[in-house]
Amino acid sequence: MNKLKYVSHCVFHPFDGFYETKHRGMGSRWIPWAILALYGIVSCIDVQYKGFVINFYHVSNMSSVRTFISSITIFLLFALSNWTVTTLMDGKGKLNDIFLVTTYSLVPVIFCRLIVIFLSNYIIREEAAILYAVTAFSWVWFGFMMISGLCTVHEYGLAKNLVTILITAVAAAIIIFLLVLFISLIEQMLGFFTTFFKEFSRRI
Repeated sequence: MNKLKYVSHCVFHPFDGFYETKHRGMGSRWIPWAILALYGIVSCIDVQYKGFVINFYHVSNMSSVRTFISSITIFLLFALSNWTVTTLMDGKGKLNDIFLVTTYSLVPVIFCRLIVIFLSNYIIREEAAILYAVTAFSWVWFGFMMISGLCTVHEYGLAKNLVTILITAVAAAIIIFLLVLFISLIEQMLGFFTTFFKEFSRRI
């Protein structure tokens, strides 16, 4: 419970909070996964229940499973990519530290998104700008927490941290490319073996 309450401390005092999670055992193994799962669930709620004034999703394209997976995959990919990059650039953060920073930083986004979902059902179009501002504020807060947390766990300066984040984006793109290439190769191999066995069974 103390570690759960400490999440709020990280939200409002990211430098001190993430230092405590890394060096004084205030981090947790299950809370980051719970936050990430909650973010995925809120993303599904956002797609389906946000007011029509600011909801531009088509009902025919809605898929809770697809939305959940896509919303959490990007942060898992970022944590993995950042770890691979910072390992080569003398970063002090472990994969668990990076994942914790990434997920804890999502807390403002989750709460602001829930507020936006609720209010979006009671506003008119002229008031939509307020909700857009709340959403933008939540992502700015997320970015501040991310940069602060990564600086703390890797013991980087601001400039080097920003450079590693840019390289992380490139690394993530490379991982996606290799993953798509691997899946395509597997599909071609399965197609080849399927065709081979079909032809073989006909000749028998």
